[in-house]
Amino acid sequence: MSDTLEGRAASPGVALAAVFVIEPRADDEVTAPTGDLDAGEQRQRAEAALEQAEEQLTATAEKMEEEAGEEEAAIFLAHADFAGDPEIAGLVADAIDLGASAEQAVREAFDTFRRLLEGSTNEYMAARAADIDDVRDQVLDLLAGREAQAVPTERSVIVAEELTPSQTARLPREMIAGIACERGSATSHAAILSRSLGIPAVVGVPGLLSAARNASTMSIDGRSGTVLLDPDEGQRQHLATQIAAEEQRRQDLADMRGEHGATKDGHRVELAANLNGRGASAAGVEHGAEGSGLVRTEFLFQDSTTEPTIDEQVEFYREPLEAFPGHRVVFRTMDVGADKPLPFIQRDPEENPAMGLRGIRLGLARPSLLANQLRALLRAYDPDGNQGRLAIMFPLVSTAEEVDAARKAVEDAAAEEGVSLDDIEVGIMVEVPIAALNAQRLASRVDFFSIGTNDLLQYLFAVDRMQAEVADLPDILDPGVLDLVGNVAEAAHANDAWVGVCGETAADLRAAAAFVGLGVDELSMSPTAIGEVKALLAQCTLEQLRGLAQQARSAQNADEVRSLLSVLPLT
Repeated sequence: MSDTLEGRAASPGVALAAVFVIEPRADDEVTAPTGDLDAGEQRQRAEAALEQAEEQLTATAEKMEEEAGEEEAAIFLAHADFAGDPEIAGLVADAIDLGASAEQAVREAFDTFRRLLEGSTNEYMAARAADIDDVRDQVLDLLAGREAQAVPTERSVIVAEELTPSQTARLPREMIAGIACERGSATSHAAILSRSLGIPAVVGVPGLLSAARNASTMSIDGRSGTVLLDPDEGQRQHLATQIAAEEQRRQDLADMRGEHGATKDGHRVELAANLNGRGASAAGVEHGAEGSGLVRTEFLFQDSTTEPTIDEQVEFYREPLEAFPGHRVVFRTMDVGADKPLPFIQRDPEENPAMGLRGIRLGLARPSLLANQLRALLRAYDPDGNQGRLAIMFPLVSTAEEVDAARKAVEDAAAEEGVSLDDIEVGIMVEVPIAALNAQRLASRVDFFSIGTNDLLQYLFAVDRMQAEVADLPDILDPGVLDLVGNVAEAAHANDAWVGVCGETAADLRAAAAFVGLGVDELSMSPTAIGEVKALLAQCTLEQLRGLAQQARSAQNADEVRSLLSVLPLT
């Protein structure tokens, strides 16, 4: 009899194929020291392995750019940066001088960086901890002279504890029917790569490895998060029908890329892309994004050992502006703090960085840093050129005083640059509960609100999203959360402001439908999710979505909301 396991959907699609398990390596496999070598010889070995890993990762980035795109290539360029990081090299050398082998020193150095990332309250940054392990293990493999991982000889569902980007890149694309991981999140780089390559994926499946070792075939559903082991003949026939439907759906979505986001009766909803770094705009354009509702500018700052100059920032900001002529491009000012430290700023550690000096608070505390970023944004924008429309957004705003101070900083930067603000929008992220509760008071001070559901849910439910035992508690479909979103939208519209959602939940089909019914004007998400949301909205009328949203606000719990929204054409 076939067994069914439940996990988290990571990349849409259905796959049925043989099982190929990548076993996790044991700790002693990667830490065993090599021989009786002196410190100088150990340093030479470590330096050579780090240099070779950097070269290999750079080559993988070039390959990935050809196969998937610039955003995916950036993952491996970031890995190459880890391998070539002088701080890591320094930690390795220090450990060797204290008597460690090259292997031990490499593990200690990379694990130090891992702990910093694991302590981050930002889900995206915490998910990068697995990337540190990936680079570390490549360096250790080079030190040990180990062969590359085995690869499947037939088309298979790849099963792993947590598949790393390099493991994904080493697998022959034609042999990957799907990916299933016991651990991991939908924001991990392996999940991002799966979506970019069109590979169905499911993550966070408890008990997957032990169950898969005893199975010969497996099916996964990347929409529902379901894993089916050794399906019987009847189940196989049903799966074949699902797979054919998925292929047709993929083609239908591709045909819609040039269309605007809108409901069946013509109500416009801007469907924009969240952009994470250099080159990310290409994926947004490819998937039909109508601009960007969130350009995460902090990645420019976190990749620099010194503060980027205004000219360096201008170059970074022009790329998304030029990629989306005629569309709005929303730049979030650097969202950094103790959880996402800047290499060029000395900071005291904080007990609870999620609620510390971060976001707009850090910008106002370091006015020259904020002023330089605002001047660069204004200098990058040419209202008469073939560009997108500039919008500036401040993160983690709590009070009217912060809004006023942020707007004053924009006005001062404009005066310094000698430019007009007539065509430039200024808004805030609504991610602190008090900002949502005070939306009516704040709306008259801004041109727009953008609801950051990732942090908003964390604060509303008092839950650390990276704590596995409670990570499922925050629910965007909780009636109280939807009611709060509706109130924010009403406050914005009453003051001639627009409202967007830029958290990951904008890509959730049920949530996206509810948001539009609640009055949200723009949804910004991972580029690969845009087609799915566009197709859903095109099948629904605004009146239908408004009716469902009002019922959802009056429901008793999230399960009741899901039941109400089950009438939507979700597949």
